Amino acid sequence: MTVIYLIRHGQANFGQQDYDKLSELGHQQAEILGQSLQPRLGQFDKVVLGSMLRHKQTTQQCLKGMEQDLAEPLWQVDANWNEYNHHDILARFGPEFADAPSIESWVRQQPNPKEAFETLFNKAMARWISGQHDDYEESWQEYQLRIKAGLENVIKHADDAKCIAVFSSGGPISVVSQSLLGVDPAKIMQVNWTLVNCSMTKLVSTGSRVFLSTLNDHSHFEGKPKHLITYK
Repeated sequence: MTVIYLIRHGQANFGQQDYDKLSELGHQQAEILGQSLQPRLGQFDKVVLGSMLRHKQTTQQCLKGMEQDLAEPLWQVDANWNEYNHHDILARFGPEFADAPSIESWVRQQPNPKEAFETLFNKAMARWISGQHDDYEESWQEYQLRIKAGLENVIKHADDAKCIAVFSSGGPISVVSQSLLGVDPAKIMQVNWTLVNCSMTKLVSTGSRVFLSTLNDHSHFEGKPKHLITYK
């Protein structure tokens, strides 16, 4: 039996043109996660991560917190665990959302900016997930297939590893969870919006099947300052 921990990256610079890096808080979240895991798990037998910078930075800080000296060349980088391109998805929804400054300007003009952005993003995602448009860099179907391939790669190459960490993003973790729970793909954003930065979703692979054990565990932030719990 192999336990696979899907770990969402720490808080990134959402709303910025260069989103793919952790904020100062994101670094702190990842290290606190590692500190909480050290007495519980000891060390990971294997580390897998997407090829995005925020995945790498989260891995670095988590392993630092765990006091696990696992050299970077021993990490398994698999771009199948990368997030969807939210810039492209928003831009295809409307030309006024083509870049981060334009989106920020639009959001600022709304009576309720937070609610307006969530509504906008959900509509843009619904257009993508519908499969009725072929103008995206990566279709929804292609996205699902590569995440499935990512999970299959982890299981296939687990070897003797009993405890594997996969550092990824909210989208891939939502897709895996949605698939294992049999949730309608149209409702995937209801899963995605709830995933906390540096939360853990635990899978158990028995060899014959994979099942979801826990979803969105962020108990390592409980009892600590509330600002540690973020969603972007």
